[in-house]
Amino acid sequence: MVGVGVNDVPIVGEPVAYGVGFIVLLFVCFSAVLRQYFVTLAHEGGHVLVAAVSLRTKITLELKDNGDGETTYRGSGWFSELINGIIGYASPPLLGLAAAALIALGNPWAVLLGAVVLAFALVPFSIKSLAFVVPAVVVLGVGYVLIQGSAQLQAAVAVGIAWLLLIGGAADNLSFRGRKADASDLAQTTIIVPAFVWELLWAFVAVVSLIVGAQLLLRPGYAIG
Repeated sequence: MVGVGVNDVPIVGEPVAYGVGFIVLLFVCFSAVLRQYFVTLAHEGGHVLVAAVSLRTKITLELKDNGDGETTYRGSGWFSELINGIIGYASPPLLGLAAAALIALGNPWAVLLGAVVLAFALVPFSIKSLAFVVPAVVVLGVGYVLIQGSAQLQAAVAVGIAWLLLIGGAADNLSFRGRKADASDLAQTTIIVPAFVWELLWAFVAVVSLIVGAQLLLRPGYAIG
């Protein structure tokens, strides 16, 4: 069966977990805009998911040249607006943590399949070229590895996805150089909760996800809780 062999490749605590993590760290540090495309895709994907589940209409996803993104839709509702505002910056680190947990459970194949399915699901909502190109790169690149790659390559890519979401999400959420638009929107939605509180919440989620995710990837036998 395609991809099953990757589940038998040792990953946790092995050189692939450390080596790929170091490569991703360099990538995040020295290629800010390029890595931002993929982190933003996960961020906006969270917005799209909540909008779709809450039955919003005219949902569109846009990625911009500088790595920023925007999700728009029609419809309103206080609770769904609150959840939609929170989920964006929380999505990359939480998805990274989920990927690390799957790898720790011995199922990196599910990480690859999940990346393909989630990226493909965003295509119908995409507008303008980058919003098509970035999901297409994920679908084609990870899809090729899923079908044709060796078990070792599949393992490395699955670990790379986990590290990119964990480290890239942390880098994004720990950046306080400018007010995040989602935080400003949440401050208006909740009235009594200032914007910086939401930024601190996202930073907390990112740091905890990175610490726990790193433990799952680097420490054999580590279990959450």
